[in-house]
Amino acid sequence: PIRRDIFFLINKFDIRPSEEQKVKDIVEYMRKYPNSKVVVTGYADAGTGNDRINDRLAAQRADAVVKALKTTYGIAEDRISYDSKGARIQPFQENDKNRVSICIAE
Repeated sequence: PIRRDIFFLINKFDIRPSEEQKVKDIVEYMRKYPNSKVVVTGYADAGTGNDRINDRLAAQRADAVVKALKTTYGIAEDRISYDSKGARIQPFQENDKNRVSICIAE
């Protein structure tokens, strides 16, 4: 399996050029292993915003990665699943790192 954490700026959901290689890593893995699937989970940091804002941002972050996988790189939709957790779950101790989409392919 491969895991890549794609980080976002505060109140943003666009994939920055500095994070693009992580998406490409997932794509390369999925092309190498044609039966693999990827789960994309979006998050928002609990230190800013409210649940309504953070739920929207987390979903938009997951959607941005899913869109890149499908549209830019041609990964079939049936190989991708996604979820968003808002700010209710914080995968990292450092607040700013929770502005993330975590991608796990296997």
